[in-house]
Amino acid sequence: MNRFELLFSAIRVPVDFILIILAGLLSYQIRISSFAIEARPFLYNLSNTWYNGFVLVFAVITIIIMAFSGMYITKRTRTIVVEFYRILSSVSTTTLLIILYYFFYSRDIFSSRFIIISIWVLSIILLLLGRMTLHWIQDYITKNYKLGLHKVAVITGNDIAGQLVLDALNTKAGFSYQVVDIQKELNLKDLKHLIITKQIDEVILADTNIEQERLIKINYLCEEYKIDFQYVPNIFDMYTQVEVKNLSGVLLFRVKRTTLEGWGSIYKRIFDIIVASIAIIILSPIYILTIIAIKLDSPGPILYKNKRVGVAKKIFEVYKFRSMYQDMCTDENNTASIELEQKLLAEKNTKSGPLYKIKDDPRVTKVGKFIRKTSIDELPQFFNVLQGTMSLVGPRPHQPREVDKYKQHHKKVLTIKPGITGMAQVNGRSDLSFEEEVLYDTFYIENWSIWLDIIILLKTPWAVIAPRKAD
Repeated sequence: MNRFELLFSAIRVPVDFILIILAGLLSYQIRISSFAIEARPFLYNLSNTWYNGFVLVFAVITIIIMAFSGMYITKRTRTIVVEFYRILSSVSTTTLLIILYYFFYSRDIFSSRFIIISIWVLSIILLLLGRMTLHWIQDYITKNYKLGLHKVAVITGNDIAGQLVLDALNTKAGFSYQVVDIQKELNLKDLKHLIITKQIDEVILADTNIEQERLIKINYLCEEYKIDFQYVPNIFDMYTQVEVKNLSGVLLFRVKRTTLEGWGSIYKRIFDIIVASIAIIILSPIYILTIIAIKLDSPGPILYKNKRVGVAKKIFEVYKFRSMYQDMCTDENNTASIELEQKLLAEKNTKSGPLYKIKDDPRVTKVGKFIRKTSIDELPQFFNVLQGTMSLVGPRPHQPREVDKYKQHHKKVLTIKPGITGMAQVNGRSDLSFEEEVLYDTFYIENWSIWLDIIILLKTPWAVIAPRKAD
């Protein structure tokens, strides 16, 4: 284990404990302030000794719950959004346990709901700020003083996985890694020499076509030298959701394509309807302003309906605010519009693979450029969600001509409803290659949960406003 990471993991425990105690003391000081007393006088006697004990118990229980939720694992594998969720869950659980205890066993205890609420809120805020500060300090030291770097050897093959891993290691997300060596189809003897001479910490195998026997041998070698071993799974390794069935003494493993089966699909549908309805109400002023802007900018309809491929390859119409001049919108009944698009694709297409993207598209109106850049043009898709043709979160829906170019493993994205946003959209959007997009969507499909949907939705606004290379 990297000593630098181990040190910061150990520091988190006392820092969190101190911050919770501080939250309790601040809550007390706020409650006894002259302003608070004038607003609501004390109706009970709250001794310092008892309250300090209460805060201490609150802090200890919270730390224990945070430990069980994985908040003190030695390696940083979580984002701030995930840490916020775990902090919120841990502090809320502690608060609930204490409320239940006092309700059933000590009903005569102090009745300051303000203190209970304030210690809950302040603990969440201070813990989150503390985590963000520690992350910043750790990242700053790693980036500027090269402490805590993971020396990694990358073994690539003949597929795209190797390049995807190397690209990821060159981004901000991989700045704590130092790529010591890159080898193609490295043999065990050379790998052993590399481990000994370069003192590497990790081996990443980015070859999805490797034989199972060779993969096991590499793992054994890393285990022998206490080296972390990570690998990019092939398509069958990725089937983590399985059901076991006994067929007259023969065990059969059924591959579950997604956790979105049975009650999972019901929970997601209810969640979609509630959030989409709320979103339409909240965003109604933006709908009205966009409608007015489109009508003033150019003649034509407000909405543009485009055929897309949904779950199980069913065709549906996706709704968007019109962002092109009416006579230039691609229409299968308008030969001129199709010919224009084909010409633009030949000259200005910036995408490779099944997808396409036309740079500086002359068909886009002035208002269209703005609503596309801000993704306002996609807001009518909340009505697609209410109709049931789309979900809030899922793979992006693609056009039939794009789907016709899919390879077999790309078709995995057609096993669930397409979404307004998705895992690929909050991890790069148009900066991603199509293969990278499919990898993100495949992970989402096989690891879906309501909390994953919530995290993606919370990250979406930043993904929309963040600058992109494709722009």
